[in-house]
Amino acid sequence: MYTSAAPKGWARSGQSIILGEHMGKFLNDTALVSLGDNRWQAELHKGWRIGKVPNGGYVMGVIGRAISQTLNDADPLSINAFYLEPTMLGHAEIDVEVLREGKGTQFAAARLYQEGGLKLVANAAFTDLDRLKGPTNTLLEPPQVPRFDPTQAQPHGGLEIHDTVDIRVVKGQEFFERREPTNTGEFIAYMRYSDGAEIGTLDLLMFVDMMPPPAFTLVPNVGWVPTVELTVQVRGKPAPGPILCRARSTTLMSGVTELDCEIWDANGALVALGRQTMKVRSMS
Repeated sequence: MYTSAAPKGWARSGQSIILGEHMGKFLNDTALVSLGDNRWQAELHKGWRIGKVPNGGYVMGVIGRAISQTLNDADPLSINAFYLEPTMLGHAEIDVEVLREGKGTQFAAARLYQEGGLKLVANAAFTDLDRLKGPTNTLLEPPQVPRFDPTQAQPHGGLEIHDTVDIRVVKGQEFFERREPTNTGEFIAYMRYSDGAEIGTLDLLMFVDMMPPPAFTLVPNVGWVPTVELTVQVRGKPAPGPILCRARSTTLMSGVTELDCEIWDANGALVALGRQTMKVRSMS
């Protein structure tokens, strides 16, 4: 694939972009072509859909890459997106507006369009994670679960996206066995790419939205849980290996719930936090 700006992990050769050694589907499927004036052309690909709709985290990854490349490959620090309408496979255009370029933090807004319609709006702060300094402490601890076993066969949840992402639920599996509410409000799972690609900082924007919604455990007959708003805060670059994710929902009121997500890397470091507002649709 050709693009006028090379994301991290790609190598430039003449006018073409050559896939890097660790090129994976996410990097390929979030690639962009510059249209000039901070406008980008994207293609939303198969392999990321929940039903017929591309996963919201994948779409955030696409818009996050557009912001990053506009800001000279900066790392995401915090990004907030509102999903105005469902996206679809095919062409998309992204307009990025640079709001402020500070010494340590850069701010931007972005809009994603398909077929002339506005689908997603985002506001973001980007930085260089390698240069962050300051005090560190967290009251959060990684979930106490068995170690990831790479020898086990990859499960398949029946959705297209499960061909792309290896999701191994290690807490909350009883819901999927009985398909009845457990009232726990929590799922914990290991995740990695099925193609073995490494997980980078922009990938975290997608993985935060990859967990099964804990709302499934709160009430019966939950069908679809679409995202209204998603915020992702990146705390560090993940170490190589699978990530461990904990998703929790504590309230479901009038068909609206929140989902809080923590992502821990293979070294036990907290690398991302997420919160989203979701609507809970019952099966008809």
